[in-house]
Amino acid sequence: MKKLIYILPLLLLLNSCFKEDTAVNPFDRGDITSNQVDFDVYENQIYFDLSTNSVVKTNLFGLWDLGFQAYDDYYIRINAARDMAIQDLGIVDFETVTTELEKDQYKRDLPNGNMDSSAIGKWWEVKEGSIQSKNHVYVIDRGRSHDRSKGGIWKMMILGADENGFTIKFSELKSNVIDTLYIPRIDGYNYITMSFENGGEVNNLEPPANKWDILFTKYTEFFDVPGFEIYPVNGALLNDRMCMVAEADSVMDFNDLTTEIAQMTKFTKVRNEIGWDWKQVDINTGVYTVNPFKKYLIKDTEGFIYKMRFVGFQKIIDGKAVKGFPEFEFKLL
Repeated sequence: MKKLIYILPLLLLLNSCFKEDTAVNPFDRGDITSNQVDFDVYENQIYFDLSTNSVVKTNLFGLWDLGFQAYDDYYIRINAARDMAIQDLGIVDFETVTTELEKDQYKRDLPNGNMDSSAIGKWWEVKEGSIQSKNHVYVIDRGRSHDRSKGGIWKMMILGADENGFTIKFSELKSNVIDTLYIPRIDGYNYITMSFENGGEVNNLEPPANKWDILFTKYTEFFDVPGFEIYPVNGALLNDRMCMVAEADSVMDFNDLTTEIAQMTKFTKVRNEIGWDWKQVDINTGVYTVNPFKKYLIKDTEGFIYKMRFVGFQKIIDGKAVKGFPEFEFKLL
């Protein structure tokens, strides 16, 4: 009985230490939102943010050549929109390189975003705690710009890098003019872009990493089709550092995609998981239609999940249907 007398006041004291549960209003998921990219993806790269239903940034795709990783590792991404390609010559004298290898020696970045198998690859090694270049010379086919002009054949060597930035030297393949450029690593970004034009310039065209989810752009895909193994397409690429995506069940209706289904779905960081094949073209009429079975679940930079589908790829301009304007709808789950 004594024990009960002592315990009761203690229970009352502990109970008074905990606040009563406060009712939380459900987060308003809103209605299905629709949008159409108001820029031609055949010339532009368009960064889109789902949470604000807005285009964060747009640039002509030919304005940059290489993107330098600003976080974790030190990989270098080539501009797939230009259909750029790289040859790794190994350790050779930079100034004496005036010719490229055979065409089949060119490599391109994988569209899935795997940088371990990228065209330039792991150009560095760690020695005594510092990043040191392997001093390979790379021949670079700059492909074509947004105005279809050729970028020419160039060569480059990566001189070194540290947590603050990269240093490279480069020139046109048969030129005696050699330029050097420092590319800073800027906190909060995925890749810092640069161009070989005008002696080299850092233009930093990507938005901050946490400000965008999807990039609408031209890029290079690989196919098992003779004569079309490497082919430029227009589609949507994921912010594969900050976001995740999954293609939803093709037989499920868009309206039936729920939070519960999303929570049971396996997401991926594959950059081209959305890709290009949500649309198809009638080769006789040139008219584009969307694939009604393609639906996606996207986990954005803030961890929220959206369902998304495309509803068009053309825009009426001056009474004519013009291709290159993705139209889509999405909803927060």
